[in-house]
Amino acid sequence: MNKRALSPLVATILLVIFSLAIGTITMNWGKNYVEKINLQEKEQSKTGTLIINYKDIDTDLKQLQIKHILGELSESQYLEEESKLLRRP
Repeated sequence: MNKRALSPLVATILLVIFSLAIGTITMNWGKNYVEKINLQEKEQSKTGTLIINYKDIDTDLKQLQIKHILGELSESQYLEEESKLLRRP
């Protein structure tokens, strides 16, 4: 019987090439999938953003809260000013 088979070296090279091709295809698919999800999340976050100037807010308490959130007032300053605003008639 004169059967010819692939040598082990050629078989190993073919397996490595096949594995690299499958890995490349899988990584490209995964990259595209993740980028698509990130793009959707960015678009969703854009729709929920509202930019206002805190000076346009009509009540003193809301302005005070915004100043505290933006870091313009420390917590103790905020609490002191808040208590003054809530005590006045």
